[in-house]
Amino acid sequence: MSGRFVLTRSGPARIEARGRIDTANAAEVLREGDRAIEAPVVVDLAALESADSVTLAVLLAWAARSDAQGRVTFAAMPPHLGALARLSGVEGLLGIAGDARAA
Repeated sequence: MSGRFVLTRSGPARIEARGRIDTANAAEVLREGDRAIEAPVVVDLAALESADSVTLAVLLAWAARSDAQGRVTFAAMPPHLGALARLSGVEGLLGIAGDARAA
């Protein structure tokens, strides 16, 4: 994969996240998500290349910002990112679906 982060609408209430979120692009990715995510929506993370605290912070911000309109659900969360969310005690703040096809 290229590493460049993109959000692609893959259905009326579904968005695919592809690439890497890091300190260099986190602010831009956060703004891109704010423009693209309309709640309720499922964000498919299967093609996400990053699983660190910066990535988790962006997902938490998207979830918090969408709560006013409805819950965002994250599908196919990479195992390392899910483990980080659990260890950080924030897993309950994220709507997590186990299967990328779950909506």
